[in-house]
Amino acid sequence: MRRIAHLLSLLCLLGFCSTLSGCWSATEIQNVSYVKALGIDYKDNQFQVYVQLLDFSNIAKSDAGGKANEQAVVWIGMGKGETLVSAITDLFKTAQFRLSWGHVSSIILSEQAIKAKGESLVEMINRYPEIRYNAWVYGTKAPMDKLLSTTPFFKLSPLVSIMHAPQRNYDQNSMYPPVLFFKYIAQFNEPSSSAYLPSLAINLTQWEESNVKKPMLMINGAFFEYGEHTKGFIPRAKLEGYHWLITNMKSSPLQLKKEGKVYGQLVIGRPRIKITPVIHGSNVRFRIKGSYTAGMYEYLIPMPYPEMAELAEEAIKKQIMLTYEEGLKIGVDPFELGHKLRLKHPQLWKQLSNNGSQLVIDNKSIESLDIKVNISFNGKYKRQTQ
Repeated sequence: MRRIAHLLSLLCLLGFCSTLSGCWSATEIQNVSYVKALGIDYKDNQFQVYVQLLDFSNIAKSDAGGKANEQAVVWIGMGKGETLVSAITDLFKTAQFRLSWGHVSSIILSEQAIKAKGESLVEMINRYPEIRYNAWVYGTKAPMDKLLSTTPFFKLSPLVSIMHAPQRNYDQNSMYPPVLFFKYIAQFNEPSSSAYLPSLAINLTQWEESNVKKPMLMINGAFFEYGEHTKGFIPRAKLEGYHWLITNMKSSPLQLKKEGKVYGQLVIGRPRIKITPVIHGSNVRFRIKGSYTAGMYEYLIPMPYPEMAELAEEAIKKQIMLTYEEGLKIGVDPFELGHKLRLKHPQLWKQLSNNGSQLVIDNKSIESLDIKVNISFNGKYKRQTQ
């Protein structure tokens, strides 16, 4: 009886084991190519898709706090096709392993692709099932292969560069905000918004490694789109006022100059922004108020406190108006004043914009621009006064 009982127990155990799921379909990590960046170009009526693949052995070393002994290995692949998906599948001809698209953390669109297919690119990318919404998205004028091959300091992985992790740099210098893909989609589809797309570029002059020039990524301006049309590009020098009306700006430098002389350097943050549309019959004007807290990190020439604050306020106003006027030149509303009108007075916005087909602003739309700067921190030393 005991033998029969043991035999029955063994048979039951084998029966239970046969119903358990196993790992028969598991794939070894070294047998999968993980795409981290997706670049899309458009030339000669064909899409050119670039993918950036990374060697995860060096990434593991850097994440553990150690340094890699060799330069981070970056593989770049390129496929062509008449459609975006056909260009992606063209890569499969020579991909030695399965390409995994679920880890894409950066999407880069060339200027040619934005101009030629800007109204449909978002829909094309969004339809591809494996690409997630939480990737960073950029435009670029740079060659896509060189952009994707650029690596950061100390032979580290590109995963710690501006392309894949821009927030660290933005927290220190909040001038050109990075954009996540899902936020770009929302802004692109909003009828009263001018979609902002930061432009990624390569700087070849500022950094060296052992006396050899080292290319580094930077933001050199932004592309803007209104409705379903790409309107144009604003370069970095003329976009310096964009960040002053962004509520989540954290830290931005401001040089104080008067009659060609530099008096000091401020670091400005904690913005409080209020934009109010004011109706004048069938016209609309906007009143803009912004207040900021500043720290003085460089003090070269003594100046009374009220004059220093006034100098900072005038500089911010000038930068805001420069960016606003540059936006009007290419037919966009960089500060989304029309969007503020649509939220409060939707019927008037429809009337003035012809249901979103044109801007509601012009060179007289800003009725008042009130900027206040409070310099509350003077660094390690007391501020000298005249």
